[in-house]
Amino acid sequence: MALIAPLAFAGAAHAELLKFETRPDGANEAVRATVRLDGTSYDIAGTLAKPAKPPSGGATSILIETQSSEDIKPLALERGLAVLTLDVGKLPDKARAPALRDVLGHLRGALKMKRVLGRAQGSDADAMSDAASAFNGLLLHDASREPAAPTRFIATWGADAYWREKPRVEFANAAPPNGRRFYLAGIAASTATANCVAPTNARPSAPTQRALFAAFDEWTAKGVAPPASRAPLDSDLAPAQDLKWPKIPGLPAPPEGARRVPRIDADGNEIAGLRLPDLALPVATFTGFNAKKDKKGPPCAAGAAIPLAATKVDREKNADPRPALVERYGSRAYFVATMRVIADKLVKERLLLHQDADAYVAAARSAPF
Repeated sequence: MALIAPLAFAGAAHAELLKFETRPDGANEAVRATVRLDGTSYDIAGTLAKPAKPPSGGATSILIETQSSEDIKPLALERGLAVLTLDVGKLPDKARAPALRDVLGHLRGALKMKRVLGRAQGSDADAMSDAASAFNGLLLHDASREPAAPTRFIATWGADAYWREKPRVEFANAAPPNGRRFYLAGIAASTATANCVAPTNARPSAPTQRALFAAFDEWTAKGVAPPASRAPLDSDLAPAQDLKWPKIPGLPAPPEGARRVPRIDADGNEIAGLRLPDLALPVATFTGFNAKKDKKGPPCAAGAAIPLAATKVDREKNADPRPALVERYGSRAYFVATMRVIADKLVKERLLLHQDADAYVAAARSAPF
């Protein structure tokens, strides 16, 4: 079904939406759009999913994603939003913002949506920020730019942002009134194990992203303010060469180069930002960097996770300076009970959903004591 007839948009963007079609594709609808930008036509594929139980009168809110993800989509559908995944990867970087701004600005009316939210990461997140006028709110991960008011936003990033070849540069000021910032301490975006010398840091960001989406939904729909930002201040950062890393067996050397990074504790875990239960009660040292196993091979994109020893005897065998699990927690029962307290506190602060809190507690019962 063709929803949009050829339509030109005036102004510097030079965007023209030639076609927008949907067709049934199982429980969803396949989407195909053709956009002309500065005389060149591009095809954009996507998928439109609608809530099984839409609000009275039908879904009038939609989440636009540039990458398919099951972290947020089920929750958005459960909360009555439609979800449109648009693959803008074939568009040149300079064309993504004009396409999102002008095309989605028109699709708002075509799809009869009163509230349009966006979610993206990296360069796509920057494009969404540049196209902020098309959205009521944006969920951005690892973005270098943020939208101006009145568009509301929640920005997140993880430890790898400080350790990559081109490290993150912090914003000079705190988040503006239309935004919140959350640093996901000890979480790395990639969990790929290819060519990595140390065990991979596989801590997920999904629990935080789900809780922040729920808060963001309330903020943009009902005006309920989200939790306060949890991001490093200047005093929480230090020159990378000034960090005092514990002499942990198997810990890769941090990348060289001038950069300011979050301060660490005696275990080598980061102190600032949002510390989820598995970092507040760690069973390993989690970093945003790793090292290549084969020097001639591709870069290792993941962070590292160096497990804590179970007992004092185990750690002394390896000359590990970090207290073992039994030394720091005493017993599994204490570990599980404390995990419950920490997880429930984050639920009250709206930084964790009940089901994810329960998952952390369940995982604690399997900790390697």
